[in-house]
Amino acid sequence: MPQSVLITGAGGNLGRKLTAHLLAGDWCERVVAVDRVGHAPAADDPRVRPVEAELTDPLDSRWREALQGVDAVVHLAAQNPLPDASWAEAAASFDMTANLVGAAAEAGVRRLVFASSNHVMGQYKDPPLADGLEAGGLRTDLPPGPGTRWFNGQQTVQDFGYAASKLMGERICNARAALSGGAFTTVSVRIGWCQPGANLPETLSAAGVPGGAAGADPDEVRNLRWFRNMWLSNRDLLAVIERALVADAAGWPAPGIVVNGMSANSGMPWDIETTRRLIGYQPQDNVWDHVG
Repeated sequence: MPQSVLITGAGGNLGRKLTAHLLAGDWCERVVAVDRVGHAPAADDPRVRPVEAELTDPLDSRWREALQGVDAVVHLAAQNPLPDASWAEAAASFDMTANLVGAAAEAGVRRLVFASSNHVMGQYKDPPLADGLEAGGLRTDLPPGPGTRWFNGQQTVQDFGYAASKLMGERICNARAALSGGAFTTVSVRIGWCQPGANLPETLSAAGVPGGAAGADPDEVRNLRWFRNMWLSNRDLLAVIERALVADAAGWPAPGIVVNGMSANSGMPWDIETTRRLIGYQPQDNVWDHVG
């Protein structure tokens, strides 16, 4: 069990939820909360060490020194954490991942959990990749389809840059874990949709942003079902990250693995049986218990 965990992007939506969860448990004794200048959370608990640093800078000694003595890392940080990130922002996010993964392995960190994204498989929302896709059929070993297409209220957009940075992040995690021979293990979790705050199913929308509902247009109906099916409740978010941190890697097919991270949403295309088997994830929530 990792007694000390470093979280990047600790001041963001997922970072704040995870920090509170780790502090509420009895196995994590120290949290190193890393974020860019002006975003790191305040240290209102003596077990939290806030660190302001720039992960885009490979020579920034603040975050590199913070890795010393850390058992595990959860990498949530991104230059722009939203799917509408520009190519420049997406490239900077990948730089963060590349810098951190290499440094963590060199520092003796045993486990790194990378917050990847459902957007790596976003093209499976629409034909032709959606054709014939059955419940549970969207496995992580399928060819990637980066870039979800959606209407943001003003225009149709597709997040190629954001999705590509996540896909390449997964691959660098897997490569570095393989290079270590298993001394350094990684879990890339393709996070579903976990909204800020209460993260209610009722605020999921066809536009891919909280609020609103779908009209009668078939494209909007398909979009709404896609976005609802990838809901990840706050409770299940914390469960999947915790299991990714503590799961025994002895039975994994490789030192670096990629898993889906969604709640137990009935009939969804996402495969979470592999997530259950590899890391022991047991989701508790189902979006269809709340919306019709």
